Amino acid sequence: MIKKLRLRFILVALISVLVVLFGTIFSINAYNYSKVENTSQKTLSDINDIGVNEWYNDWYTNPDPGGHSWNRNERLLSEHYFLVSFNKSGEVNGRNFNHIMSIREDEGVELAKTIYAKNSKYGSIGNYRYQTRKTEDSTTIAFLDVKEKTDSFNNFLISSVAVSGVSYAVLAVLIVAASMVVFKTSEESYRKQKAFITNASHELKTPLTIISTDLEIVEMDNGKNEWTESIHDQVDRLTRMTNQLVALSKLDENDYKNFPFAVFSLSALAKECVDAFAATFQKREFIFNYDIKENIDMNGNKYLINELLYVLMDNALKYAREKGNINFSVKQNKNKVEIILMNDIEENSDINPDLLFERFYRSSNSSKKEGSGIGLSIAKEIVELHKGKISAIIKDDTISFVVII
Repeated sequence: MIKKLRLRFILVALISVLVVLFGTIFSINAYNYSKVENTSQKTLSDINDIGVNEWYNDWYTNPDPGGHSWNRNERLLSEHYFLVSFNKSGEVNGRNFNHIMSIREDEGVELAKTIYAKNSKYGSIGNYRYQTRKTEDSTTIAFLDVKEKTDSFNNFLISSVAVSGVSYAVLAVLIVAASMVVFKTSEESYRKQKAFITNASHELKTPLTIISTDLEIVEMDNGKNEWTESIHDQVDRLTRMTNQLVALSKLDENDYKNFPFAVFSLSALAKECVDAFAATFQKREFIFNYDIKENIDMNGNKYLINELLYVLMDNALKYAREKGNINFSVKQNKNKVEIILMNDIEENSDINPDLLFERFYRSSNSSKKEGSGIGLSIAKEIVELHKGKISAIIKDDTISFVVII
């Protein structure tokens, strides 16, 4: 149990850290990418404003008092770009390669013709971002070399991912180490609790055996009566409860060594369980129906599966509505085994299916019945040990326990 909780703690912590790191890295790099795109579009817009012929007399006025004006070309001195313009007929009627050396004019013109043919307004091609501007007489395509910017972005992306990966690995080690410290006290308490349950169960077996033996002697001398029958029932109840507590403590370990697996006939085991309860169901006037398919084998612990079937049957015996229906079925569903036990319950019952498998859970209806409240929790542990699922479904005053292993 503590081992499972510790693993869940580590898993949740690691997932949480991963989500935070991923969100942070994604946000930063998404911002950087959008900044590159926005800057590129603004720069291309300025390049298109200048045009193929470079209007050097187009000045910006500084809004600050006393500030001097500047030519817009000064904003583009560090940029590498070129422009190609087309007339209405689609023929090249202008070009400007004065601000780039990394591409020949004929190559640049061919790129421009490709974009012109696509009729694309903005995008990227190779190491260039481009922007198209149309007027009544011509179409101008501006190209901006963004290799330096994209290389910088990619380097930052790789670096941030690498740093995050190292940080995540360090945090994972710290989380695992912290979990050992955090759960050390709980593990020690759990170990002592488990030892107490085991020891107490063994200690209880001796007086229960003595009581049962003495009771048989009393009955031999004086005969049976309602008081001796009541004592027998309580002794049986205590004996079963102690056995369940021991089984539950072992199941908590989730260790196959405690309960070795082997292939056995589930069909035969289910029929034995039906035979054990059929007479009691009939005596209590329940309407009992069962459907057990033949030749169903499964790999598991026969003792535990028998306990699972017993818990489900016993639960129906205790909590089914008086003279109600109890339906039991076992069948093969592809590679899985499906066990269903359905029984009628009291109208307007307050049973909470989400809490049924909690230890010692008792609804107001079941609190009037005999039972320890740990039977279904044992059933859940058994199913989980066999890598299966168990669920409770309440519908139309019936409850169904569905086991898939």
